[in-house]
Amino acid sequence: MDEHEGAVGTDSTATDGDHHPTQVEFADGPIVAEFSHCDTVRVTGNLSDVILSLFWWDEDGQIGTISEPVGGVDDEREVSATDEFGDFTHGPILTGLECFTGGGPVVPGAGAVELSNPTVDACIAAVRSEHDGPEELESPFDRSASTLETTE
Repeated sequence: MDEHEGAVGTDSTATDGDHHPTQVEFADGPIVAEFSHCDTVRVTGNLSDVILSLFWWDEDGQIGTISEPVGGVDDEREVSATDEFGDFTHGPILTGLECFTGGGPVVPGAGAVELSNPTVDACIAAVRSEHDGPEELESPFDRSASTLETTE
């Protein structure tokens, strides 16, 4: 854990069918993640770095995953998986992000907070409904983790 000593409080609410903001309050300000599209998240806060996690299907219907740093956030930033990593055959679908608020190493599991995309199932359904190829799309991995995790 960095200098923040953990979240003061959390609030995870869906405001409508398209936008699902998740807010975590830290002593020096909130971090808000709004998953506005299956491949895009708007992050508000002051973060030294963000690890974006996502998956997609290749041309054979096999799942691929990425979990990579995409840089910091100074007040507000919209992050698109396609802009960061290029085009994908089917998808991509953001599964979540890990936020870093200090100067420590940017490695999975070392961030101040992890926020999951609450619309993953709807995004999977949307990709599957648009898929018309002869191959089947592989079933995604188990996503039963909580939507919010803070490190202690």
